[in-house]
Amino acid sequence: MTTLIRSLITLCLSLALLSCAQSVSSPDYRDELGSNGLLTPRAVFARYTEALGGERVLRSHESKTLSGDFALSSFGLSGTMDMKVAAPNLVSQTIELSGLGTINSGYNGEVAWSSDPLQGTQRLTRQTLNDMVRQSEYFLPLTYAELYPQQETVGLSEINGVQAYELKLTDTNGGETTLWFDAETGLMIRSIATISSPAGVMRTVTDILEYREFYGENVPISMAVDQAGQQLEIEIYSVSFNDVSTEDFTPPNGL
Repeated sequence: MTTLIRSLITLCLSLALLSCAQSVSSPDYRDELGSNGLLTPRAVFARYTEALGGERVLRSHESKTLSGDFALSSFGLSGTMDMKVAAPNLVSQTIELSGLGTINSGYNGEVAWSSDPLQGTQRLTRQTLNDMVRQSEYFLPLTYAELYPQQETVGLSEINGVQAYELKLTDTNGGETTLWFDAETGLMIRSIATISSPAGVMRTVTDILEYREFYGENVPISMAVDQAGQQLEIEIYSVSFNDVSTEDFTPPNGL
């Protein structure tokens, strides 16, 4: 159960990091069309960056702290979480779960770990490590071409009552992720991905239900997640920038 929660929170962290920007010097691809008559993936990503607040705003910070609540209704559990992230790919996340205790995971640029009262402290390796590193990229849209060398806009579909561009991305290991972006607002509204954890590979569907502006940046604050048939709701209520230090990413003793 704790492994499930950790992997869910890691995925939602990656969605929060999608609000970081492309290079301010990149060409304007917002209206670029592919051979199928649809916006190209880089056009969709360029519109997404603009919808989040614009490139200059998004690149004005190099670290972020997010605090919020979550509920895992399948197990009748609820708690709080705090996530600290920093460029280029540092992350530390702590979950305080009522009746269980503290769950912590992170990556400091060299070591990735997870720790909880039931399973103890583990060093993440192999595909679980690769997924953690990829999801922790602070300026994620800037590295899409590197992380996902295969990208395709496969069509327009209706998601939660709105028309959305559907993008299929394939990473360097052959893993597939599908993203949907509201055709009108440009914001991401759904993702389907498989993520690795000590419990194995899990298919995860995440709906982003609401964004809120923090200091000029639109951040996803309400998410509903379905992973392996388990339902999780996440609400972010606080976001701050440029307020973390390297000490925040110190792994547990013994790693």
